[in-house]
Amino acid sequence: MIRNNLYVCFTMDCERIKAFSPPGGPENWELSERAIRGFSEVLLAHDLVGTFFIVPETAHRHRELFLELEQKGFELGMHLHPQSFGGLQHKEYLGAYSFEEQVDLLSQAVEVWAEAFGKRPGSFRPGNFSANDATFRALYEVGFRQGSVSAPERVMPKYRAVWAGAYPYAHHVHPHFRLIPGDLDFYEIPVTEDWNRRAWGGKCALELRVEMAEIEDHRQTIDTRMADMVEKHIQIETIVAITHNFFEYSTPDDSRRKTLEGTAAYVWEAAERFGLEVCPATLEQVHKIADSVKQETEK
Repeated sequence: MIRNNLYVCFTMDCERIKAFSPPGGPENWELSERAIRGFSEVLLAHDLVGTFFIVPETAHRHRELFLELEQKGFELGMHLHPQSFGGLQHKEYLGAYSFEEQVDLLSQAVEVWAEAFGKRPGSFRPGNFSANDATFRALYEVGFRQGSVSAPERVMPKYRAVWAGAYPYAHHVHPHFRLIPGDLDFYEIPVTEDWNRRAWGGKCALELRVEMAEIEDHRQTIDTRMADMVEKHIQIETIVAITHNFFEYSTPDDSRRKTLEGTAAYVWEAAERFGLEVCPATLEQVHKIADSVKQETEK
């Protein structure tokens, strides 16, 4: 039996502590470190890896920890809430800014992030999935080449995040219209969702967000997405989970750790049932694989 590959990436948005992050963050740096360590321990125990989306200030605070985890196979990407960056002078979500303003803001953030790690980030996720039609082009201009920017079917104007009708599978993006595939060399890998179930008062689909639901709900989301991708013969099949550095993932009996463990284990179980081969991957790795597949099909 020939199995299709299923690229699985667990992601964590790593915020600044709440005192310096108006959109929200961990209570303190100690909790942040425990969350990051526990998250990585659970994934490695289940033979999985993932991508950390890290705001610039948190990159500096946990520099050694992140570099240690990078050596274990994790990817270090950048996360950004304009409101929590620098001196807190920015008041809007990313999707409210023009192309030029986004390039300027992203460039500043990249410089601070790069000072921590000695290199520039290649992957990106905006806070609250906030974006507009200029965002992908701005990200490319600054040097990003892949991301998990979209939450298909999210309709939350409050966060300048409207993704209704967005293409829900991994794809190269359109430079001027965020909802459709295109030929810009920026590879978008949306967060996994169950579009048939809604959350937050109907404003978004139920996401594969550890803290959003119980394990039974996440199992259903995984089953629904795998069945959909197999039925439609999606070329690059992905599962992307999301969480934050707010939770006690280092505590074995913590409810969210148990949900994370159950979700990680179920990915393998469901993939076996659907005849898929689990390939643990970072976003950067998925982009490279997609480009390789594209080159092969164009020969």
